[in-house]
Amino acid sequence: MRIFRTFTFRKIVELILTLFLVTIISFLLMKISPVDPAEAYSRRTFSVFGQEQVDQLREQMGLNQPLLIQYGNWVRNAFHLDFGTSLFNGHDVLTAVSNAMGISLSIVLLAALIQAVGILLVGSLCYLCHARWPNILLTALCIAGVSLPPFFFASTFIDIFAVNFRWLSVTSNSGIARYLPAAICLSISGIAFYSQLLAKNIEHEMNEDYAMYARCRGLSESRILIHHAVPHALAGMVPSFLQMIGISLAGSAIVERIFSLPGLGYTIIDSVLYRDAPMIHATILFLAFFLVLCNTLADIPQRFFQKGQESKEASV
Repeated sequence: MRIFRTFTFRKIVELILTLFLVTIISFLLMKISPVDPAEAYSRRTFSVFGQEQVDQLREQMGLNQPLLIQYGNWVRNAFHLDFGTSLFNGHDVLTAVSNAMGISLSIVLLAALIQAVGILLVGSLCYLCHARWPNILLTALCIAGVSLPPFFFASTFIDIFAVNFRWLSVTSNSGIARYLPAAICLSISGIAFYSQLLAKNIEHEMNEDYAMYARCRGLSESRILIHHAVPHALAGMVPSFLQMIGISLAGSAIVERIFSLPGLGYTIIDSVLYRDAPMIHATILFLAFFLVLCNTLADIPQRFFQKGQESKEASV
């Protein structure tokens, strides 16, 4: 119980420090940016404007105050879930970010599901084809999958399936079909990377002492592989896989842009382009929170895995 309280306290402190550093850096970057949000808003809204009008807007937005006062006011409002209104379209920032977060989470979680199935199938196939010519082909495909960025797969997907063959549409779908193309393109790199890792882990587990004892008891190789080696190999990959989910959310911006999905990454890019300060600060806060959450979830099975290894060594 004491260990759990210590772990929880440490993670809460890490969360607070991370969110503080990320948000204060966001404010600093907006401060040193050569493009003023009030001036950018005036250029979009008014055909003719003067410096006096820009200064008035800066005062209304609170941009004329010292940076620490701006940050303090923003933090106080954030505790009440008040992130202001967008300078680009006038929408409530919290509502817009929540909608964008829902789209991004739908893409990333669907991609994680595809990756989990793909890693298990391709990784097991890589192990079974060990030292054979299909393994060389699978290894080459995995290297290509890791080397090529997700936006390349997204562009190629649209060019082949939507433009050339016209088998499907990538803009007028609804439900899960709306997010499936982006999720597939986002999952390829993860499948390529973790499949090779899973094959190595399975090979390592099949050479462990417990596998030798199982053979001595008369268990078949397929039973040892399915019931013992694969579960142990997958257990060691869970923490890294959970961390990868958070990284996928951060890296999905370009894929969302290609498939015209207004997710969190898409919103961040638009906010930066339009110097939409309230939206920038809120989206970065939510993104940082999700990344820390994924890292925390990754630490939980990691601790159990380490304790299992320690107890296993102590029993030996």
